[in-house]
Amino acid sequence: MSATTIFALSYDEYGAWYDAYRTNVLEPALDRASAELDRELVDVLSDRDLSRLRNATGRVKSKRRTWRKVRQPRYAGRVNSPADIPSVVDDLVGLRITCTNLRDIEMVETALETVPRSPDGGRLWIDAATERDYVVEPKESGYRGWHVNLNVSVEVDGVEVPVTCELQVRTLLQDSWGELTHEDTYSKDGALPPLVEVLSKRMADLFATLDDIAEDLRSELDRIDEAVVARSSDEASNSDQAASDEPILSEQGADATTFLIERWENLDRPTDLAVLAWALQTEFGAEISDEWFGHRTFKRFITHALPESEITTGRQAFLLPAGFADDLPDGSDAKETDEPVGDEHTSDGSINDDSISDDSIDDDEEDQNGAAIPDAALVLRRVDRAFPLLDTEQWNVLYEEVAESWRRTGATVQSAAVISRIARSTRDRSEAKGRAVSRRHAAYVARAVLPTDEAIAPLDAAQIADAFATTTLTRLADLRILGGRNRKGRASFRRWLGA
Repeated sequence: MSATTIFALSYDEYGAWYDAYRTNVLEPALDRASAELDRELVDVLSDRDLSRLRNATGRVKSKRRTWRKVRQPRYAGRVNSPADIPSVVDDLVGLRITCTNLRDIEMVETALETVPRSPDGGRLWIDAATERDYVVEPKESGYRGWHVNLNVSVEVDGVEVPVTCELQVRTLLQDSWGELTHEDTYSKDGALPPLVEVLSKRMADLFATLDDIAEDLRSELDRIDEAVVARSSDEASNSDQAASDEPILSEQGADATTFLIERWENLDRPTDLAVLAWALQTEFGAEISDEWFGHRTFKRFITHALPESEITTGRQAFLLPAGFADDLPDGSDAKETDEPVGDEHTSDGSINDDSISDDSIDDDEEDQNGAAIPDAALVLRRVDRAFPLLDTEQWNVLYEEVAESWRRTGATVQSAAVISRIARSTRDRSEAKGRAVSRRHAAYVARAVLPTDEAIAPLDAAQIADAFATTTLTRLADLRILGGRNRKGRASFRRWLGA
């Protein structure tokens, strides 16, 4: 069998099969996959997160391009008739999401974690074995992006026909590189002219550097957003006593109160105050943050609008859903525990506070070495999509690399520039060692353990692990995910974190 004669049919005969299959199977599959993917993202992501997804497109591979692809030597012996094509070509249907920043790719990955991993789970499912992370390990050409196969089925003459759809997620810059280099057009057998390869790779590396800068810019903008809601009530009362008892509420302020009440009543998980502030500013204008309708601070406005609500403490404040202290998020396995509160505590006593719910996550499924991901971590990931889900060995590598980067930086306090410097150093040095630590994971840990007020000497890996575990457990208690009285669950969580 020659490389150019894959099956004994003429192009016209193949074309008749393709036209019918496209109409009856591929186009309905594209419509269903697009709708199901959109539904999954809308259900999981906040409006703020969705705004970072710039474009979502889909296509069915054309007749000529499909014919050209199946005639490649790599398909020799695998395609003996047109009916074999759908089982060996996994991108007859393609979906693409273009997003703003690198972290948005991870955000989409996290959102899709709720999609079933087998065809028994629903109409849309993910084949996890097909995941290809070209962001962490770019192609030789310089191409970057995240790929995975989604699967749907469509009914044809009363029979469910399975269809594989390739999903590609790229940043704006990664997508621009593909457009500028015509990567799809030139993805063919045989080497490209050397100058084309060199220029394409150089441009890919430059765009990757720009993506890093864009990530730093976003981190700083996020910090500014968080600062909008971080001002304390004491600061507000000191600046203007008139705001303490009788806030000035305009008609717009009353409308904003109604808007906030509706959002709160529909929450199914704790929500970052910065996200709520963003939603209000988007709806009513950025200028409302100057006065917050006479309340001076966003927290004060929330307290007035939602007197029965509860806001968590800590560096990142969350608004708890109504009744959340008595009803843990979906996916958790709550149980009562009579175990006494452990001796771990924070300066504000949040872990040992008697007001903390005794409800906790059942971590009995965790193995003895702490390698399995606890249920509490999965629930936290639903609340904080940036929280890393690693195995214990990966956590230990992460601590070691962050410790070395912090040592090289020296005694310091937390700032966007310092976090970025440590995260980049961690990623670059770990890549050189073949350990491939994510820059975003390094930034997450550094942000949790670096001091915000007074510079301290760099911590070693064990100290970083302990500080990160303590901070994370405080958040779990604050968010009513893992109660401070559950010593077994907390010890299990610490083991998983490598502390």
